[in-house]
Amino acid sequence: MCFVFFTLKTHSQSYIELSVDNDLYFLTDQYYSSGIAISYGKKNEKKANHWRIGQEIYHPSQRYTNDLSKIDYPYNGWLYVQNEKEYFLGVNTSYSWGIEIGITGEASLARTFQNFYHRTFLSLPELTWSGAQPQRFHFGVFGQINKGISISDNIHLTSQLYSKLSSYRIQAIGRIGILIGLTQKLPFQKPSFNNTELSRGVYIGTRQEYRPHDFALSGSLFDNSSVHTVPNLKYRNSFEFGLFYQSKKWMILMLYQSMSKDTPGQIHKRHKVLNITIRKQF
Repeated sequence: MCFVFFTLKTHSQSYIELSVDNDLYFLTDQYYSSGIAISYGKKNEKKANHWRIGQEIYHPSQRYTNDLSKIDYPYNGWLYVQNEKEYFLGVNTSYSWGIEIGITGEASLARTFQNFYHRTFLSLPELTWSGAQPQRFHFGVFGQINKGISISDNIHLTSQLYSKLSSYRIQAIGRIGILIGLTQKLPFQKPSFNNTELSRGVYIGTRQEYRPHDFALSGSLFDNSSVHTVPNLKYRNSFEFGLFYQSKKWMILMLYQSMSKDTPGQIHKRHKVLNITIRKQF
């Protein structure tokens, strides 16, 4: 979940953020269907503490069938809480580490929320959730390094290395991109806790990922409790294009992502998702 935005003067020391992913903007509803996260962070000198609670929902392209042979992507819900400690080495460099706990299955509330939304706001039938991934508690650790380099006053190179070791997901990610606009350069949802005058910008980048374990597709590493699993494609990539607008206290950004397949059986070669993030700085 997925972009970059930064400013010029350090006044604000905390923020609250709402970030929403969805593919309905492209008239599709499949695979990584939706995600929502609420974050709060506070900075103390050169350290920051971030808290995040979120939910992700995954389902197949054929949403109303009970035939597992036609389900190209398992139903799965993921509800999690993260705490992340970040350390700033400069205005354009930071590293962080964190822990997460979460749960899949009925306790994730994904089926409840999705069917309520489809029934109430879209007037659509409820999804079957046949063969959904089971309820399991998950624990993991993650870390990342963020670096920005100015090519000119208005053009910046941004980069990020991220890794996670979790019973839910094991992954290593590299991101690199170009940010065009007057802004500081910590990439991908890493706030600089700054105030600024009006600013806006454009981002173009790519995300390369190695994911050897994905509970959403292949189930648990420790048992065979999943009713339905599919092969996990370990290498994945995304093209990213984003826009952001920032005033003194508010930021709004949009990030378009075109993602490669997660599993070989997906009907469509790529999947498009749009992230919209709203942040209030204090």
